[in-house]
Amino acid sequence: MRAFIHPDDLDQELASARAALASADPVDMEARYRRADGSWRHVMTRRVVERDDEGRALAFVGVALDLTERRHIEMALRSANERAALAARGTGLGTWELDLRTGEAIWDEQMWLLRGRAAAPRATTEAERLACVHPEDLDRVRLFLREPETAGATLDQEFRVLWPDGSVRWLASRSLELRDELSGERRRIGVNWDVTDRRMAEAERQARELSHSQSLAKSKFLSRMSHELRTPLNAVLGFSQLLLAEEPQDQDAPAHARRRRLEQIRSAGQHLLSLINDVLDLSRLEGGEMSISLQAVPLRELVTESLPMLAPLCERHRVTLRSGALDATAIADPTRLRQVLLNLLSNAIKYNRPGGSVVVEALDCGAQVRVRVSDTGQGLDAQQLEHLFEPFNRLGRENETSEGTGIGLAIVKALVERMGGTVHVQSEPGRGSVFEVRLAAPCASGVVAPPPLPAGPDAHAPLPANGHRASSPPAPQHRLLYIEDNPINAMIIGELVARRSDLRLDVAVDGASGVAQAAALRPDLILLDMQLPDFDGFEVLRRLRQTPATAAIPCIALSANAMPEDIQRALQAGMSDYWTKPLDFKAFMASIEALFGPAP
Repeated sequence: MRAFIHPDDLDQELASARAALASADPVDMEARYRRADGSWRHVMTRRVVERDDEGRALAFVGVALDLTERRHIEMALRSANERAALAARGTGLGTWELDLRTGEAIWDEQMWLLRGRAAAPRATTEAERLACVHPEDLDRVRLFLREPETAGATLDQEFRVLWPDGSVRWLASRSLELRDELSGERRRIGVNWDVTDRRMAEAERQARELSHSQSLAKSKFLSRMSHELRTPLNAVLGFSQLLLAEEPQDQDAPAHARRRRLEQIRSAGQHLLSLINDVLDLSRLEGGEMSISLQAVPLRELVTESLPMLAPLCERHRVTLRSGALDATAIADPTRLRQVLLNLLSNAIKYNRPGGSVVVEALDCGAQVRVRVSDTGQGLDAQQLEHLFEPFNRLGRENETSEGTGIGLAIVKALVERMGGTVHVQSEPGRGSVFEVRLAAPCASGVVAPPPLPAGPDAHAPLPANGHRASSPPAPQHRLLYIEDNPINAMIIGELVARRSDLRLDVAVDGASGVAQAAALRPDLILLDMQLPDFDGFEVLRRLRQTPATAAIPCIALSANAMPEDIQRALQAGMSDYWTKPLDFKAFMASIEALFGPAP
């Protein structure tokens, strides 16, 4: 018999036989036996010793059962279980089983690790499981497995768990109920896995979408607000400028008083327009919507162009403005740097003392350029400096006569930072202030400075649509068509155009009549409001371009929509230019002169 037993099982088989000889009870043993064909079979034997009356062993009596197929099935199942466990560990899946009668659950090691805890080799109670759940999700988790809603159902759920270190993780759960119809036992088996990264990514995506939708809503609101405020301002500033232009130079006392009142109206309108522009700028900066185009900017040209704009302000406040060393080039957006410079200089002038001075200079400090504005004005104390760049904070000067909104310095700081620079302030009450803007130099960025701009009074005059300045005498008559539904706006343009005998103005009150008049009159220029009663300016432009008779007529948008995206969209659609309301009369007449030549 020993020759049939597998060598590896022989010792165990002999030990089993000895145990049976020493016992009166049956003894079980499993071993592998070789068949005649050389294959091995798993056989389980149960034996008992037959004894005589005196207790001497006579023989082994027993039964044998072939377990080969069962062992193969068990090995396959064990292999499958090991592979499943390995896959679960590799993917971070924790497996669990819940007895729906007793409420006890069996967790594998990964279930504990998903909660930041060491594995406990025992069944878990409901209290232990709920102790890991985030307090805000407790009620939802308690309801998760309750009858009758969940009976027989496959359940999916996501909830938060608290780790011992206080961190929060999101877990997903999926489970299925199993029933034993014979015993009536009901169990639920399931898996948990960590979905924190997905949850965080989803939260970030929703935050971006919310931010985007809020930004769009804000832009629409600001655009609408800007349009609604600029439209009446166009009338206020327009008619005040017209009335001032009609006032005679030699005035008596009543006429002088009347002119002073008109100037107050115009000044208040300009202040309100400045406030609107500042609020829009600040909002677009805070929302990251303002585009910045960095390039090498020669500061001498920039300052030389900017100083004449401040001459009236210097005269009104009796302040001397001069420039120092300016032989430096900075990396900046020229338009935004000019805005920063004008803001700092106007503040230095307004808050100065009569007879005071303001100096602007630029220092080349190697990799950095410092633009410095120094004044001999009132100065600032430590508390004022602490709140200097807060929007709408005028630092206790609200009751002074100098106009201001408290937005300018907030815009300066935001613009400079968007250009990669910083703003520094030194000030002492009664002795003045020094504002210093620090920007990168071309040598630090690799940008090459452009050649100097051409000098002369016409270097920056607006060009006509064909890009060439008028050099020949104007034609006897030029025709303008203004498509505008607001009669006040049409009246203001009519008054301006009437100053030139070589121009004739026709007005259309909506888009359809404007397109028809353009085809009939063939004007030299079309001024186009962008918001009309029947359809917008883009549709007017599209219809004009589709008609051969009007396809080549230059069109200039004249609109109270002053948002940069509105302007960019109109120019991309094919507008020759975009002029915003309220109109600057001098700029308007200069542009007309650039288009049609000097007035006869």
